[in-house]
Amino acid sequence: MARADTYTLLSLDRFSRLAGITPPHFNQATGTTVFPLIGECGDVWWQFPWVNADAVSRDELASTMADVEHDIAMALGYWPAPIWIYGEPHPYPRPYRPDAYGTSLNSRWQHKSIQAKNGKIVSPGVRAIEEIDPRAAVVYSDPDGDGYSERATVTAATTYTNACELKCYFNGHNGEQTWEIRPPRSVTITGGNVIFTFDAWLLLDPDLWDVYPTSDDMHAIDLEAIANYVTDVDVYREYTDTTATSAVFYWENDPTSGFTVYSCCGGSGCVACTLQTQNGCIHIRDVDLGLVVPLPATYSTDDAAWASAGWGECREPDQVAISYYSGNLSREYMRGLTCDPLSNEMAQAITWMTIARLERPLCACNNSHVMAMDLKRDLAFTPADGGNYVLSDDDLSNPFGTRKGEIMAWRKISKLIERTPSVANI
Repeated sequence: MARADTYTLLSLDRFSRLAGITPPHFNQATGTTVFPLIGECGDVWWQFPWVNADAVSRDELASTMADVEHDIAMALGYWPAPIWIYGEPHPYPRPYRPDAYGTSLNSRWQHKSIQAKNGKIVSPGVRAIEEIDPRAAVVYSDPDGDGYSERATVTAATTYTNACELKCYFNGHNGEQTWEIRPPRSVTITGGNVIFTFDAWLLLDPDLWDVYPTSDDMHAIDLEAIANYVTDVDVYREYTDTTATSAVFYWENDPTSGFTVYSCCGGSGCVACTLQTQNGCIHIRDVDLGLVVPLPATYSTDDAAWASAGWGECREPDQVAISYYSGNLSREYMRGLTCDPLSNEMAQAITWMTIARLERPLCACNNSHVMAMDLKRDLAFTPADGGNYVLSDDDLSNPFGTRKGEIMAWRKISKLIERTPSVANI
């Protein structure tokens, strides 16, 4: 599996397909009878930029792609696909009068809400993982009988029923997101087992990417050597833990007698320069706008629910930090047709914009080179040999830039920006 230390919503292997790059070559591998390096497809992608100074590496690609996804999120007001947000700070809503204390209720006598920095909130909580099988065997097969075992299958026993929560990771990385093997061809649960199928080149041993160059130069990974593939993987359940603290409240210490003596609400002395804290939870008031209601609470394992609590101090808090899972879910994901929540429209926009911003050329076949050159063209530039590029005002004012890939991405995602009035939260 093509991977990098920078996590991206669009998997690198899905990017390679959208960019027209031969998948095994993108994974640094080639064969003699299948996926050979011939003609205009004469090289493979490398992991690090120091290996080939004339072409972009997978690490550079992931870094650029992460920046693109962030820029799209800032333009839309929500992430192209869900991510976990941890400890996002906000001032707690205060009364209009600066000298007044609040009642924790708004004008409708409901608990006060705050607007998260990201819309389309899926759930409060934090990312959690649970080990399902630490050494699930990988079985390689050749369904088309061409002599190359291009199919990899992983089977693990499970009692869970949501297939999209179950994922495979390379061994020894404790279920870190950057080591998830994606995208699978299929994930199904049947007879108490979860069954994953992958393209075999996604299971090439990642240690082979770190082999140092020698006097014999760097060599591509042999796609047809079974020893170059991993024999087992880790299977985890990845989910949003709604029982974890999703709101933390903070209070400044109050001076109650003069300027030198300080005390807390209960009368005990307070340490200077330290905030008082209390844990709680949030619930969602408006999914699209990102309005959430933070409340002081404790989780009861007996009742499997959050129990409300009073403020730990004698007044409303000064600040609150919230944690939640937020982002756009594709129609295909919502209908259960795929486990990848990133829509095709978003994936295309990210691909176009990423290619347009890469500083070095793609290491790929001629078709990918032609596409890359086209997407990198600055449409606000007048060619020296005559002629003009004509851009509309919307294209010129887009927040991404005037390269063709950036404009194409803007034209696609600008239709998704929801025209909602600005409102005040009380």
